[in-house]
Amino acid sequence: LMYVAASPQPETASRLRGLYGARAIQVASISEVYGESGIIDPAVQRATFAAALADALSAGFSGIRVAADNTPLVTDGERLAAWIRWEHAADRFMADNAVPGLCAFDGQQVDVNRLRHLATLHPLSSAADPEPQFRMFADDGALLLEGQIDSFAVGEIPLALEVLPPETGVLIDLSAAAFVSRAPLAALRRLADRGVAVTIRGQGGGAAAHPRRFP
Repeated sequence: LMYVAASPQPETASRLRGLYGARAIQVASISEVYGESGIIDPAVQRATFAAALADALSAGFSGIRVAADNTPLVTDGERLAAWIRWEHAADRFMADNAVPGLCAFDGQQVDVNRLRHLATLHPLSSAADPEPQFRMFADDGALLLEGQIDSFAVGEIPLALEVLPPETGVLIDLSAAAFVSRAPLAALRRLADRGVAVTIRGQGGGAAAHPRRFP
């Protein structure tokens, strides 16, 4: 187990070690795990967690679980952009390894629109009133889009692909997604023309009624 916060209090660390055992939990600060600048380099961060995973496996554990209050890492535009790039890389890392993670953000310190943008990066959302209406995350070797897909959502794809492994394709399953108009389809065609494998599968209503694959 890894617990990460801006400045973990000694009593918190002591309580967690008492609950789980000193060998089974690491308590660390954000600067120790993510770096002093707070601006994340996805490749460097992936290597950090890969090393932590390797240490855990060599110690006899089956993987690592991470819980972190990452509020200081999204407090300005530069940090937020870096965090979003890292989220896509982290999704792929977690999909490929036994590394579930829980990221927390203080809603009283982070602007609601930033929180909404962060919410697009995970497959789970509020069933009653998800905001915004789409999700984009890496899983099973592809970049998945779900929910109500508009031109803004499609415009976010190149930023995600920048930090994912080469040859990562885009997958849209119409059982969990729908296009709000035909404009996103045209944008996906342009993306495919640049060499990205875009697959749309299943049946849906509206503009997405006919599944297709862009080579």
